[in-house]
Amino acid sequence: INTVPVRVRIDPAQPVTTWLAGLQERQATLMNAQHLGLADIQRLAGPGAIFDTLMVFENYPRLPKPAADGVSFVPGQARDAAHYPLTLVIVPGDQFQVHVDHHVDLFSGGQVAGLLGHLFGVLGEFVADPGRLVGQLGVSSKPERDLVVKDWNDTAAVVPGGSLPGLFAAQALKTPHAVAVAEGEREVSYAELQGWSARIAQHLTAAGVGRGDRVAVLMDRSAGLVAVLLGVMKAGAAYVPVDPAYPGERIAFMLADAAPAVVVCTAATREVVPAGCGVPVVVADDPVTVAQVAACPAVDLAPGPGMGDVAYVIYTSGSTGVPKGVVVSHAGIGGLAASQIGLFGTGAGSRVLAFAAAGFDASVSELCMALLAGACLVIAPPDQLPPRAALGEVAARLGITHVTVPPAVLAAEAGLPGHLATVVVAGEACPPAVAARWAGSRRVINAYGPTEATVCVSMAGPLAAGAAVVAVGRPVANTRVFVLDGFGQLLPPGMRGEVYVAGPGLAHGYLGQPALTSTRFTACPFGPAGARMYRTGDLGYWDQDGQLVFAGRADAQVKIRGHRVEPGEIEAALAACPAITQAAITTRTTGDTQQLAAYLTPAASPEGLPEVARQWLAARLPEHMIPTTFVVLDTLPLTPHGKVDRAALPGPDYGARTGHQAPASPREELLCTLFAEVLKLDRVGAGDSFLALGGDSIMSMQL
Repeated sequence: INTVPVRVRIDPAQPVTTWLAGLQERQATLMNAQHLGLADIQRLAGPGAIFDTLMVFENYPRLPKPAADGVSFVPGQARDAAHYPLTLVIVPGDQFQVHVDHHVDLFSGGQVAGLLGHLFGVLGEFVADPGRLVGQLGVSSKPERDLVVKDWNDTAAVVPGGSLPGLFAAQALKTPHAVAVAEGEREVSYAELQGWSARIAQHLTAAGVGRGDRVAVLMDRSAGLVAVLLGVMKAGAAYVPVDPAYPGERIAFMLADAAPAVVVCTAATREVVPAGCGVPVVVADDPVTVAQVAACPAVDLAPGPGMGDVAYVIYTSGSTGVPKGVVVSHAGIGGLAASQIGLFGTGAGSRVLAFAAAGFDASVSELCMALLAGACLVIAPPDQLPPRAALGEVAARLGITHVTVPPAVLAAEAGLPGHLATVVVAGEACPPAVAARWAGSRRVINAYGPTEATVCVSMAGPLAAGAAVVAVGRPVANTRVFVLDGFGQLLPPGMRGEVYVAGPGLAHGYLGQPALTSTRFTACPFGPAGARMYRTGDLGYWDQDGQLVFAGRADAQVKIRGHRVEPGEIEAALAACPAITQAAITTRTTGDTQQLAAYLTPAASPEGLPEVARQWLAARLPEHMIPTTFVVLDTLPLTPHGKVDRAALPGPDYGARTGHQAPASPREELLCTLFAEVLKLDRVGAGDSFLALGGDSIMSMQL
């Protein structure tokens, strides 16, 4: 009797009988080697030989008949302890007996019965059609498929039709005198914003912008930015937001890749537009431009953008080392707005904080929930927003009633004013403790969606305190969500798989990358002919109430403070640094905060390499993609296959980095104590750096 790890390679293109025969042949060949002990096997084979599920086939001779001397043999009735979370036991005889031993703290009786039901369903498919391809076998029963596809994805709804600027124009007719945008002491009414954006559209058209073009926008957040974004879309073009704070190299790449017809900036951001970019530049607040815009008619161009026209192109981190542009149309705007306005409760009198930068699709959500509901979009300068200011203080000062933030911002918050009625968390997984802390005092919504769809594909809430897992909810209007296995087969509730999204809100694809688009956007077998679905790379499962639960990633992609980050892009940037020979990026969690950690091997001296690497990345990548921690190693640990063994990378020892400079005053002593408390260190010297000891912008809010 021995326990051995078994690796079953599944070839989706093989018929069931061929696959089973090959599996039997391989296992029979290995029989002579099965005397080797499990500990020896795992030592020789490495991490791949670890398992937590056991299958026992009790294939021994039947008991003999009673002996002549009267001694008889009877089957033992004892049950062994469940040493593994799940143990499947098969006992052959006149009929096969099958039972499952399980840890009751991990699996309920109902869950085990469900697993057995799925197992017998697959075996039934084996028998019914032995020539069927393995990849065509499904685990879900017909009732389960109907439940997921027809019931939980019954999201068809009649929503306002039209483009984002068209829906805004309709709202402006309803509430012309209501405040649409507030910026400091300045208030812009719906009628004023409608006329302003229409004039900008006329001006851009005169400058050569046509329907289907792209317009790069390099502007800091302001009422003028909102007018320009609406104006670009009213001109039938798509806006491409470019953060002026990005490194010059990244700005130049985005402009070259997007190939805009025009670049719109301000006098303050004009200097970051690359010289010789070869694109006409419109300085929105230049007195000449202001006069020209004012002279244009405040009339929307006809025809306006259609539902299939592109609304915006937003760049996200790319695993190949360069960012990629996601092309999103107006088709999903109506469904997004209807779902959010209904669940969030925005309307006349609501004040929505413009928290997200224009380069992230959460900003589109803020535009929709405010400007398509008759509410006010409130704009504050970056130095008055988290992490530079507490969210509660900002909300209290500006009278905010609705806000969307990453959960990490909410986790660091000490208190929120009572008039902040709705808090939407999005961008990364919401810890149960964060939901439990705030759910009882206000409406808390957990929203989920990739950039490759129109912002949001599912929402959960209002959340209740006490849930062990925070779900991301049901699909929004006219959107469908599926959880599939590795062969594209539908998975039943409770089984984890990859999340796919379908519906009119899907992006067209990636700008100028048809091959990548075809691998991520595929045909949808659960919709009409020609329907598409997007493979998100997120893992998830349906709970028994029909709520989608996020369960991690199928690849290396991570979310940092709500921003999508591909570690491969950071590693590619570090690999280009002459002072570095190898680099690996991992993540570490401090409290509720996810942080990036970089592991480097030096080309020469390791002295000062962390700061060299930090400055190198700061010149090339956005701030949220710069690791919090840099660890220098002589060599990176490797797996037996020669790849970087990320599990073997040592954790950073911040305690060893603290200095011994004693505080020189009571104030310095207090500050050292606070540093140590937030950084969870025993002590911190007076000359130590908060960032060098693992601090980041979210932790600075706690400080």
